[in-house]
This record gives sequence, C-alpha cells and structure tokens, in this order.
Amino acid sequence: MKRTVILRLAVVTLAVALAVGGLLWLGGWPGRWANDPSVILKGERSWFSKVENGSAYDQALVELGTSMKVVLPLGTEVRRTAGEGKVQLFMRKTLGFGGHPPESMSIRGARKNMGCAVRVEDGAVVIGTFGEWDSWVEGGAYLRLIAVVPKGVEVELRRGLAGPRSRAGNGGKQPANLPPPRGEGYWYGPVSPADGWTAIPDAPDRDCTAKGLGALPDGPDYAAPTYLK
Repeated sequence: MKRTVILRLAVVTLAVALAVGGLLWLGGWPGRWANDPSVILKGERSWFSKVENGSAYDQALVELGTSMKVVLPLGTEVRRTAGEGKVQLFMRKTLGFGGHPPESMSIRGARKNMGCAVRVEDGAVVIGTFGEWDSWVEGGAYLRLIAVVPKGVEVELRRGLAGPRSRAGNGGKQPANLPPPRGEGYWYGPVSPADGWTAIPDAPDRDCTAKGLGALPDGPDYAAPTYLK
C-alpha cells in the first residue's frame, strides 16, 4: 500500500513538473533565461513547431587600411567615433518565420548563417550583408546594422547591399554548389558571401548594442518582388 502511494505521488509530481515546464516554454521562459545573453528568443514556439524564432546580437571590426571612404547598406545606423582605422559593426540577426521547414531551425545556430561581408571598390571599403531571406508570406531572416565610423571617413549608404537580394549575398540566388548551413538546422538563404566578397568574422555581443533598432528592416532592399504586389 505504502509503495503504491509513493509511486502515485511520484507520477503526480512528474506530471506537474512537465506541465509547469510546458507553460514556461510557451510563455517565453527560454528567451528570458537563456544562458547566452546575446540571444533573445521570441516565446511563441508551439509544441509542434520546428522553428525557434528570436534575435542574436553579434559584433565585428573592419580594418580600413588607407581607405578614407566606407560604403554601407542603405538603412544602416551610422555613429561616429574619435577612433581611427577601424569600423565597428553591431548586428541584430533575426529569425522570424512562421512556415514549416523540412528540418528544424533556431536563431541560436542560424546566427552563423548570416553576417556581413567586405570588398574594396575604387579605393572604398564596401560592406554588405549575406544570409538574409524572405518567404514574402510567412516571414524570414533579417539583419539590422549599426556602423561606428571614425570621424573624417566619408560614408555612403547604398542600395543593393542588404536584404534577400544583397549583392554581397549573391543577389539572393543559391549557388549551384550550395554549402550546408554553418549553423544547425535548415536554411533557405545563402550561407556564405558571393564571389569577390570576404566574410567578416563576428562574435557575440553580450550588450545587445543593436537591440534598439527593431527586428524588421524596411526600405527598397526589403520590398517584395513586383509579381507579389
């Protein structure tokens, strides 16, 4: 009799623990208590979803060398610094997808599939994004950018360097020899820069500097194709 009561109590305790854990998950608990402070999850994942949405914050440095001009994607927030010779980049990488991919995807690993790339054109350092994509119906993956540029360095904001059709991301076209995602899970966009571009190494930004930018960019680089309008 005593063993039966103990067994029943154990089963009830386990059931309660599972129920509480499920409620915390649905309520966004992982987003507030994730071990990585540079990742903020969006707590709307259902039990059957393969997608873990949210934003990851990364940072990077770009050496200017002798160049006194930098070209950045249209929509970049530009800040000035008294420093010299380097451009600081702060990124907000967001996965906001409501579709049903064939495999799971999470912003935790997917942050490795997005980033910034650089090349030199006519003496100017040109920076663009890669890895962004949009289903145009159920959301996609987006990157917002802050650039901290030394005073005295000319800045140009240019179309075509960000969004799903970014030049740095092969114009949104998948190369014939598409490499596997660098992060865990499935990915719909290019996971490396286009030919002639070099990926800029980045690292987690625990201060989430780009958090205030908002998750979803707008502007011509993010406009839906004309056939969808």
